[in-house]
Amino acid sequence: MSAPIYTFHLYIRKLPILIMSCLTLALHLFIWGWLLWHIRPQEESIFLHYTVLFGVDSSGPWHYMLYLPITGLVVAVVNTILGWIVYQKDHLVSYVFHATTLVVHVFLVIVTTLLVFLNV
Repeated sequence: MSAPIYTFHLYIRKLPILIMSCLTLALHLFIWGWLLWHIRPQEESIFLHYTVLFGVDSSGPWHYMLYLPITGLVVAVVNTILGWIVYQKDHLVSYVFHATTLVVHVFLVIVTTLLVFLNV
């Protein structure tokens, strides 16, 4: 018989997990706010990807820009669930899941900021 899963409310109260989750949530809310503040619904396409070598190489409708925070949300939910499941067996792996989520959100903030400046 397998051991019961660690309760989620106790899991999220662990200090390293709480700190990384709060920072991830703050970055995620910043991404949504930054995008919704600067990118308005519009008919013309916006720039979605830029390279130094070729310039703008991808453009599309404004709502494609919202894939960035949606991707961040999916990564955060999946990593939180996986971290919660493995927490009982290995705390370090759970911390790695949350740290990875935080790093992904830092990169998403950078990408979002660059894309907004490219389109404004």
